[in-house]
Amino acid sequence: MLIGGKPSGIINMNTVRHQWAVTTFNKMWSQFWQPQFVDMSSDKITINQLTKDELSSHYDTISFLAFMDSFQINNLPNIFEYITSPMVKSCGCVQEAFEAMHTQAYQYSIEATVPASLRDSIYDRWKDNPLLKSRILTMTEIAENFKSNPTLENFYIVVLMNYILEGFYFYQGFNYYDQLAHRGKLTGTAKQIDYIRRDEMVHRGLFVNIIKELGVDDELISEVMKWAFKQEESWNHKVYGDKILGMSKKSQTQYGKYLINDLAKLLGMGNVFEKVENPYLHLEQSSKEGGSRENFFETTVTSYDTAGSIDGWDDL
Repeated sequence: MLIGGKPSGIINMNTVRHQWAVTTFNKMWSQFWQPQFVDMSSDKITINQLTKDELSSHYDTISFLAFMDSFQINNLPNIFEYITSPMVKSCGCVQEAFEAMHTQAYQYSIEATVPASLRDSIYDRWKDNPLLKSRILTMTEIAENFKSNPTLENFYIVVLMNYILEGFYFYQGFNYYDQLAHRGKLTGTAKQIDYIRRDEMVHRGLFVNIIKELGVDDELISEVMKWAFKQEESWNHKVYGDKILGMSKKSQTQYGKYLINDLAKLLGMGNVFEKVENPYLHLEQSSKEGGSRENFFETTVTSYDTAGSIDGWDDL
């Protein structure tokens, strides 16, 4: 059973109830990478080419991303503690390890783009930035509520919010670095983001299956997604607004609705918002699954269709 079971504690991947978890587990490890092998040297130069607004958005975005992946390292064990399927629990362990690796990737970006005297202030930015603190509390308060009151209802909510975090909250920040890289700025950070986004797609698939096992509550999910969208829209309009070339309040709102509809579709639901197109599709062509930013012969590619592709991935 996914929850409430009495497992022996033995993991036999040939005889498991949740076969999708084996596929997810193998897919996670097939994508193993190391942030230190991404060349960050150009970021040390192009950081000086950012406008004042771009620099401020960079500080807010990298601080938010670093905090949330650090938060996940502590949050995920609280969730998977209640998962009794050994194979699904194993997936949670792997995800936790990858989230730690993501924090290292953000560390390399911060070291390449932020003066040594200011780096601590990036990690602590949420303490002095009310907007960022409010943004972070959106997720942390729900996690803390579950930890102090671990009911089945609160478990469902925290699982749903993790799905939204992995498939929605991170993505406007990812898009910001896609925008900069499209103009030759912070391409090292954008490359780190490519790898991280690849991982988050698998994490998203993990939570799709967990939610399906728990049961898809269309009404509740739609309500929570609409609330999450409003929180994200407010953050995006204040951090990016109409100040960043290639981004606007209109396109940010459209992209948010596109992402939410996509999350709902993966759960077998109808659209939460009116049908909209992805306004940033031209940027994602270079970073989606199967794509690559660089020439294959010049650097390590982030192609997500590897020789080690796992059978059954479509089930995710």
